[in-house]
Amino acid sequence: MKNQSKEGRNPSASPLEKYFQHYNEKNLLPLHMPGHQRKRDMGTALPYAYDYTEVEELDNLHAPEGILQEAMNRTAAYYGCSDCFYLVNGSSSGLQAGIFTLLEEGDEVVVARNCHRSVFYALSLRKAKIHFLLPEFWEDFSCFGSVSLKEVERLLREFPKSKALIFTSPSYEGVVSDVEGIARLCHENGLSLLVDEAHGAHFSPKRGTSFPESAISLGADLVVQSPHKTLCSLTQSAWILGKGQRYSREKLSFYLSVFQTTSPSYPLMLSLEKATTLLEREREALFARWKEVMIGFREKARTLSYFSFLWEKEEACFAMDFTKIFLRALGIPRLRLGKDLARLLREDYGIESEMHSGENLLLMTGPFISEDELDRLFIALKDIERRFGEEKGKPLRSKLLSSALYQISIADNTLQISEGLKEGEELSFHDGEGRICLEYLSLYPPGIPLLFPGEKLTAEKIQGIEALEKEGIELQYSRHRQGERGKLIFQKDKGNM
Repeated sequence: MKNQSKEGRNPSASPLEKYFQHYNEKNLLPLHMPGHQRKRDMGTALPYAYDYTEVEELDNLHAPEGILQEAMNRTAAYYGCSDCFYLVNGSSSGLQAGIFTLLEEGDEVVVARNCHRSVFYALSLRKAKIHFLLPEFWEDFSCFGSVSLKEVERLLREFPKSKALIFTSPSYEGVVSDVEGIARLCHENGLSLLVDEAHGAHFSPKRGTSFPESAISLGADLVVQSPHKTLCSLTQSAWILGKGQRYSREKLSFYLSVFQTTSPSYPLMLSLEKATTLLEREREALFARWKEVMIGFREKARTLSYFSFLWEKEEACFAMDFTKIFLRALGIPRLRLGKDLARLLREDYGIESEMHSGENLLLMTGPFISEDELDRLFIALKDIERRFGEEKGKPLRSKLLSSALYQISIADNTLQISEGLKEGEELSFHDGEGRICLEYLSLYPPGIPLLFPGEKLTAEKIQGIEALEKEGIELQYSRHRQGERGKLIFQKDKGNM
C-alpha cells in the first residue's frame, strides 16, 4: 500500500476509500457498533496485509487442523466450552447452522417472539412447527422484557414434542433473561437450548464479575456471539460456542460449511483471534474499567429531566446490560420520535447513534469508551434540554410500537412458516385485512418481524403499520420489489393455509 499524505489521505484511494476518509474527517463520536469504535491502536494493519487464501500453511476454516483450529480452541478455552467455530458470515450463519443441527425437518420448536428474523428464516427452510414464547412487552419503552420461566414451563408442558428452545439474551436493548433457569427446564424436558447472545460477547465465563455470566456457562448447548458488536473484531465476524452432548459436532461443522462462504476472510478471522487475545490479556480489568465509566455516566444522566432511560426498568427484568444507552425524550415535542433525536445528535453535536425505533433511541458503547466521550454525550443531552425542553417530565408517547404490533393472529401461537415463498397475490396492506400474509415485514433494526408468512393480517396491525409509514419509519419487506412500498404478498384464496 502507498503511503498516505500528511493530511491522512491516500492519493491513490478508491472512490469508496475516499468516501470513508471524508466520513472519518467529520470526527463523529461513534456510539454504535462495532465495539472497537474505530480506535486505531489495535496493533494490526488491516485488512490488506493479512488478506490471504487457504494456502498450505494457513489452514482452512472448513477443515481446520492448524493455526485456525488453535485460535478457535483458545476462544473455547476462554469461555470454558467444548467447541468454538469462527463465523465470517455474521451471527446469522451461526444461528442457521445451529438450528439445522438441533432440528430435523418438520420438528416442533419453542421460539421467543423477539428473535431476529434470521432465526425464522432458518426455521422456515427447516419447515419447523413454531410454538411462540411471548416475553413481557414493556409498553412504556416499546420493547420486550425478560423471558419468563413460568411461560417456558407452560409451553414445554403444552408442547411436549418440541425438540429445542431458541431465544435471545441479551436483547438488542440490553435486557437479559434467566438462561440458567431456562436451560434447566429445557434439559429436564429433553430439549436442546440455542441462545442468540450476539450482543453478549463481553459477558463473562465466570460469576461475580462486571457483566452477567455468558449463556454457554449457564447451561446453553449452543450460543452464538458477535464480538464485532461489543468487542473489537471486524463487522461480519462472529463465533458459535458449543458445550455438552445435546448437539452433534459433526452436523454443526457440516451445516456451517453449508451456510458460510467457501472463501472465508482472513482479516475477519484475524480480528476474531485479536478479540480472543484481548480477552485473554485484559480479562476482568478491561470490563471493570468499562463498568466504571458507564456507572459514572449513569449517575450524571440521573440529573437529566427530559430523558427517560431503559435502565429505570432494571428491577422489572432478570438483569440488564448497562453498556447500552436506550432512551427517549420526555416533554420535548420536537423530539417525539427517536429518529428526530438521532438527527439532532448527529447534525448539531457530531454524535452517531446505533438505531432509532419508534420513540426510542439506542446508543452503544464499547470496551474502549472513555469518560470524556460519554461526557460529550451528557453535555449534548443537557444542552438539548436547555434548547428544547418545554413540558418537564410529561411523556409524549405516540405508541408507534405497542404490543398490538407484535401480536400474532394464529391459533394458540403456533405457526408453520415454510410457505413464505409460495406464489400469491400482491395487494396494498390496506386491502389485506383478513388475508393470509405470505412474507415477512420487519422493522430493521432490530430485525424482529412484525408480520410472518402464514399470519392473518388484522385491522390492528394495519393501523399500526400505517402509523409507522406515516412517520417515515422504514420497514423491510422480505420479498423486495424495487420501488414498491406498502404492498404485501397474500395467499390468493382467503382463509387458512
